[in-house]
Amino acid sequence: MAEEQAQEKDNSTLYIGGIILITIIGVFILKGRETEHLQSGASTESSQAAYEAANAKRLAQRNVFE
Repeated sequence: MAEEQAQEKDNSTLYIGGIILITIIGVFILKGRETEHLQSGASTESSQAAYEAANAKRLAQRNVFE
């Protein structure tokens, strides 16, 4: 009986350890993909230009000049 409980405890420890390992690997993969868009300067520049144009339009509609 005690040997069965020890085996179950070992299996659950391995199961939990596997879940933690998969989670850590997943976080590293997602973190790497998160910064992919920063490596291409063209898309960042176009995004910045689009933001500035939209912001200028918003300010003009409110008659706020900086």
